[in-house]
Amino acid sequence: MIDRERWRLRSRAKYLRQLRELQLRDLGGFMLEQHRQGRSRPDLEQAKLAGAAETDRELRELRSALEDERPLGELRSAGIGGSCPSCGTVHGSEDRFCSWCGERL
Repeated sequence: MIDRERWRLRSRAKYLRQLRELQLRDLGGFMLEQHRQGRSRPDLEQAKLAGAAETDRELRELRSALEDERPLGELRSAGIGGSCPSCGTVHGSEDRFCSWCGERL
């Protein structure tokens, strides 16, 4: 059971690493286009930055938990919402749908 939980946490961490890379590229491209066009959208900048920061925070918490080998129950307070009732994939506390199967959480 513990190995299954660890696998789910590692899968979530892999997903978050990929998401963070996409968010950072999107943010960089967005900033470059704003500069190139001489426009400014501080509201969108803040929204994109906040999303990337939240992803990074959750990823750091997962990495820390995997290194400390804490059980899944302790991770819920660190931004982990639990596991999907349908497929068992670990999800963030802010997620409304499972990233793997699409089930409503």
